[in-house]
Amino acid sequence: GWEQEFFVIPADLYRKRPDLVNCGRTLVGKLPRRNQQSELNYFAPPPTQVNTLLEKVQAIMLSLGVPMAVHHNEVACAQHEMSPVYCHSTFSADNNVLFMEVLEKEAEKLGLHVLFHEKPFAGINGNGKHNNWSIGTDTGMNWFYPGKTDEARKLFVTAIACLAYGLKQHNELVRCCVAHAGNDHRLGAQEAPPAIISLYPGTGFE
Repeated sequence: GWEQEFFVIPADLYRKRPDLVNCGRTLVGKLPRRNQQSELNYFAPPPTQVNTLLEKVQAIMLSLGVPMAVHHNEVACAQHEMSPVYCHSTFSADNNVLFMEVLEKEAEKLGLHVLFHEKPFAGINGNGKHNNWSIGTDTGMNWFYPGKTDEARKLFVTAIACLAYGLKQHNELVRCCVAHAGNDHRLGAQEAPPAIISLYPGTGFE
């Protein structure tokens, strides 16, 4: 399942910025005066107009057969997130693209504009498209479910070992998959650089 982050800004202000219109990110201008001091924004309720947009989109997506798991603020000011309920990988990718199209269309009706670029603004967090995934069998066996007994954990341990070995053997391929202009602007500092991969198997393995 995807976790799609985005910024929502007034459409009239968006149209005054040729860099945003043409590139999806700012190329000139000053850094925010307060930088990103308002990180508690994550726990605040979304602004009224944005909440109206997100609830409208959630209803439309449900009518299209795509239930949304959550919608809330993100860390940066004017940044938000919505996530379709996880499903088969190919369906999940289609659902997220459909969601992005619906969100953009509905935002324009409210005089808003959505920015999906990985790093629309310098000096504050960028947008992630987090992909939560697992591998299973056609009989319902989940390879990445830790289990509650030592016996049940054997499959999980094996799957984690295979994943770690694959990442080590094909790290150049992993880097190629995420290396493009947008992501390289976003990644780094505290925004999950691909050079750092951590695996936490849970307290049952400590």
